[in-house]
Amino acid sequence: MEGLAPPLKCLLEVQAAIRNGEAIRAGLTRYAQLSSARDEFASVVRSFLFAWERSQPWRHLLEGQSAHRRALLEVFACGLAGQSVASQLDALRIEIEKACDAEIGAYLEMLPLKMLAPLLLFQFPAFLLLMFGPLLRHLIQEINR
Repeated sequence: MEGLAPPLKCLLEVQAAIRNGEAIRAGLTRYAQLSSARDEFASVVRSFLFAWERSQPWRHLLEGQSAHRRALLEVFACGLAGQSVASQLDALRIEIEKACDAEIGAYLEMLPLKMLAPLLLFQFPAFLLLMFGPLLRHLIQEINR
């Protein structure tokens, strides 16, 4: 699951915990502990859990987050409050997967344009040297005669 988007990774971890009969808190804790240090969403989840366990306000953590991340934390808050969120998590998983597919599609659409830069910068001048090199050598030899 290394290449997954952090919200999708978190959601799948929580759904696995629910399927195993564990609480949402166990899935969130496992995600927060197992996530890499450069995963900024894991630090948001850690802060969310810390604030939730101490009954502190946590909505300020939603500022600056994407819509899917905000929705995911809202659903987790409902689940931690004791509401049933399994169907909401399924619907959110589908939405996040669609967003990931759209982001991958947009990246793949731009990839040919991005690959033109090395072609134009490195290969095309080398091709011109190979093509015009013998012509220039022949021209210089003719001028020197």
